[in-house]
Amino acid sequence: MITLYDLVAQGDQRPSPFCWRAKFSLAHKGLEWTEVPVGFTEKDKIAFAESQLVPVIKDGDKGVKDSWAIATYLDQAYPDKPLFKSEMALSYARFVSGWVDTAVQPAMFPIVVADLYGIVRPVDQPYFLESRGKRLGTTDLAGFQARAREKGVASFRAVLEPARRTLREQPFLAGTHPAYPDYALAGAFLWAGIASPLALLEADDPVHAWRERMFDLYDGMGRKAKAA
Repeated sequence: MITLYDLVAQGDQRPSPFCWRAKFSLAHKGLEWTEVPVGFTEKDKIAFAESQLVPVIKDGDKGVKDSWAIATYLDQAYPDKPLFKSEMALSYARFVSGWVDTAVQPAMFPIVVADLYGIVRPVDQPYFLESRGKRLGTTDLAGFQARAREKGVASFRAVLEPARRTLREQPFLAGTHPAYPDYALAGAFLWAGIASPLALLEADDPVHAWRERMFDLYDGMGRKAKAA
């Protein structure tokens, strides 16, 4: 049995976008796993993997850290139902993951940061406030978020244009079936959706329809998490 070390918030909510990439990868391959909740300040739980961040998995005696490393490990250790069916698929997934990391999530973060803080466990809130405050240059997260939303929602939607153009032509970023590129972007939407009621997408946006399909995958795994 694989164990996934997963970021936990209030009410046992699990918002980490990178942990969601790992969960989608495990579900894609039909693997079973158990979860160990890890708070922002519980880094001792993942010290065995020489990691300061989740996700981490433990498969037998082997620890693997980082969502991308976890995905490539799973394909090597469990070759059925590959996440990356070819070198081209691997390269495309790497590109999409990098785009999500450097464009999508940075555009999303300012417009949901105070909502994210609101679901952090009280014991972890000082850490979150200090670390994110340094990044933003202020600890007034509510004020920062309000100002960011004045133009930030439109800017965020503009960042999604590459996905929008792709999803007008096919149901998933990976083609006719979902794969790692879809999981990388879906993780970002779960990160925001679990924390915030903000409507990130227009109802007629092709990305909106895709997001709904993603939340329905694997017995509605994402939708159940968002509703929790």
